[in-house]
Parts: sequence; C-alpha cells; structure tokens
Amino acid sequence: MPIPWRVLAGAWIGRRVEDDLDARVEKVLAAVAERALRCGTRAGLDALVREAQRLTGASGAALYDGRTCVAHTGQGVPARTARRNALVVWPEPLGASNQEVLARLASFGGSLMAAHAREVEAGARQARLLEAKQRLERMVAQQERRRSRASHDLRTPLMVMKGYVDMMMKGTAGALTAPMQRYLDRMQRVANDQGALIERRLGRMVDEGVEDLRPLLRSAFLPAARNGRVPDVTMTLPNRPVAVRGSRESIELMVRTLARAVLDRGTAIVVRVEPAEDLGMWRLRVDARGGKALPEKTQSVLRHLAQRLKGGLSLPTDESSGLVVHLPADDTVPVSVEQHDG
Repeated sequence: MPIPWRVLAGAWIGRRVEDDLDARVEKVLAAVAERALRCGTRAGLDALVREAQRLTGASGAALYDGRTCVAHTGQGVPARTARRNALVVWPEPLGASNQEVLARLASFGGSLMAAHAREVEAGARQARLLEAKQRLERMVAQQERRRSRASHDLRTPLMVMKGYVDMMMKGTAGALTAPMQRYLDRMQRVANDQGALIERRLGRMVDEGVEDLRPLLRSAFLPAARNGRVPDVTMTLPNRPVAVRGSRESIELMVRTLARAVLDRGTAIVVRVEPAEDLGMWRLRVDARGGKALPEKTQSVLRHLAQRLKGGLSLPTDESSGLVVHLPADDTVPVSVEQHDG
C-alpha cells in the first residue's frame, strides 16, 4: 500500500500538512475580516475571492448568492450556479484539500454577505434620514422666514398704536375728558391683549416647564385672610390644574408681588382665574375692593414680570376695578368647569 503524499511531506518537515494548511486559512480569514472591518464589507468580499484564487492556484474565483455573482476575480467568465452562498473557482475539478479550503472560505463569505446586506440597508436608511432631515431644515427655514415677516407686519402697527396711546395718556396733546380717558384705556387694554396674542402665536416658544398656578395663589392670598389682614378673600379657580408655561421662580415672584400689592390696599379681595381661549392664555383677575390705586413703581414691576412670562398686564380702569394678568397656558392640559375656593 503506497504511503499518502501528505504523510511523506509531514514526515520530512516534522509536522502535518493539514496543520500548515489550517494555519494559512486562519491567517487569510483574519486578514479578510480585518480588511472588511477597516474598509467595509465590499472590500472584504473582494479580498475573499482573491485569496481563494491564490490559495487554490485557480485561474479565477467567484462568490455567488444564489444565481447572483457578488464578487469575482481572475481570467474568464465565472460559471453560473444555483447553489446558495457558493464560492467557486475554475478550472475544475479541485483536490480534496482545496475543496476544504473553499468550504471554509465560502462559510465565511456567507457571513460577509449577510453583513454587507445589513450595511447596504443601513446606508439606505441613513440616506433616507439625511434626506428627511434636509427637507425638515428647509421647511423650518421657510416657516421661520414667514414667522419673521408676520411678526414684523403685526407688531409694527401695534407699536404705533401703543405709542400713540401712551402719548395721549401722558397728556402730550392736552387734557383728557372722561370719555377720552375711557377710550384710551380700552385701546391700551386691547393693545396689550393683542401683543400677548402675537407673542403667543409667533414668538419663539422655549420649553421652560409647566407650573400649576392654584397652589401659588392659595399660599399667597389665603393666609392673609386667616391672619386678619383683610376681611375677606374670595377665590374662583378651575378644578383642574391651571398649567402655566414658564419657570417656577418667575411665576412665584409674579404671584407674590401681586398679592403683596393688593393685600396692602384692599379691604375685600376677589381672585378669579378663567381661560382666555382666543389668546391661548389664562386670565388672572384680581379685584381689590375699597382699596387705593397701585403706585406707579408697583405697576412697572408687575408689567415687567408679566412680560418676562410672555404674558400681559391690564391695570384697573373706570369701567373695571380689577387688575388682569394674562399668563401663557400649556396647550396639553385641558380646561374644565370652574369651582369656588375661598
């Protein structure tokens, strides 16, 4: 019985030929994997068929996924095959050792093709996301330009009207009669409401959080009634959270300043909170009956705090003795039926 050539070769070199072949295949697979990791799976597939050609000494090699040729190299036209994840070389037939090498390379090629499919899918998804992002950026830029134009077109005549009313209120054009004063007060109140509406609809809305106004009102007004500072404090509040958009510090400062201003000058306080749906705000009305008018400095402070919260302030007039503060409402909290709390 003749001795196989592998046994003779192994006896001469001191180790088995299979071990040397396995080491070379493992080294090739490691090199292909590293190239796929560094340069992408497409480069890894190309490197795999080149190494298959080199290891087998064939004229060409090709990697198939069914009947689709994924990668090929060498001379000639790769043969077609119906097998899945097949690595073929030509010319054939090959020896048993080369068949084992091709089987191991084909197995690794299947993993590379699956990774390549995932890579292609991820690239397509990334392209779709990039296109959607660019489309949204263009849309936001257009909306910002429209918002800017609308803001300018709405605020310019409003500022002119406010300037005219302020000039008349200061007596620049002469003394005012009672009807003229009422008309100017009404124009000023409407201008403040309109400014609050424009700020609400067109201003840049910053997510500063949402606070419930009811606990702040109770803690600011009701202890004064219990301590005897004022004879009576009546509150009318909704039975759902009065969600006001803004920082808690600014809202609390506004409520505390308002409470101190009216409690020191009124004998009977009526506090009422109601929705201003046309403005998208809450309307806080405080009526201090039998009290004195607020000082100019206090009015300026309250107006500044209301503007900081992107709201508005309307001072008492001859037609209405109540002080009205508009505060931006949170659109996600519904407004329900009111209840008395006092």
